[in-house]
Amino acid sequence: MKKTCQQTVRIEGIGQSKEQAVSDALGNIQRKIMSEQKGMIIRIEPLHVEVVEAKELTYTEHFLFFFFPRKRQKFKVVLDVDVNLFLLNIDEIQFKKIEQTNGVVKTILGEQQTLR
Repeated sequence: MKKTCQQTVRIEGIGQSKEQAVSDALGNIQRKIMSEQKGMIIRIEPLHVEVVEAKELTYTEHFLFFFFPRKRQKFKVVLDVDVNLFLLNIDEIQFKKIEQTNGVVKTILGEQQTLR
């Protein structure tokens, strides 16, 4: 039912600062793994982080194309992260089936069957 595996995930992040870019990238780990793996993720443990690419874009922006020039920066980082995954296979869980007739009437009258 519980499965443990290791996987390398390539993620990228963009931000106004270096910290924001790395934080954005690390925040995308769960979303990336959920799209690739079947099952419910119990825990994600990063083991090793390797920087594949790190870019800094600097540009000058003007108010109304001429006034108040200021320098702006954007950072982009691409990381390879080795993660240890603990997955729960939902398909292996046996659910007990309970059928209830006249469910609406019993619910309104307060005779609702509870799951125990």
